[in-house]
Amino acid sequence: MNIAMTVWGDRVSPVLDCARTLLVAEIDQDQIVNRRYQHFEAESLANMLRFLVQNGVKVLVCGAVSQEPAHCIEDLGIELLPFVAGDVETILAVLARRGSVAAFAMPGCRCKGRCRMLECPVSQRKMRTGDA
Repeated sequence: MNIAMTVWGDRVSPVLDCARTLLVAEIDQDQIVNRRYQHFEAESLANMLRFLVQNGVKVLVCGAVSQEPAHCIEDLGIELLPFVAGDVETILAVLARRGSVAAFAMPGCRCKGRCRMLECPVSQRKMRTGDA
């Protein structure tokens, strides 16, 4: 499975919409077997979506994200884990072990990472799962 994460230095980029670097990691049997950093232009939504699909990304981890890109990413069947902050390697290791990123929720996320943006009461959209 390929996981992508917006990065800035050694941390999750705080805002997807203006991110410039994406880490794409291949996870196999709870191990990171391959990783590469890719320059990309997040503000070009069509190019970003094309990149994610062409690289087989199944999960995208990012900081804050606007609703339009969030909708488009999820419409492609890519699991979006937004409002995540912290050290890239630590978060990647947690995801490789199929763990939760709830402990890495950005400050101010009232859900403490239990939800995704489109289900979040903070986003003022009706929750689809009712588990937040």
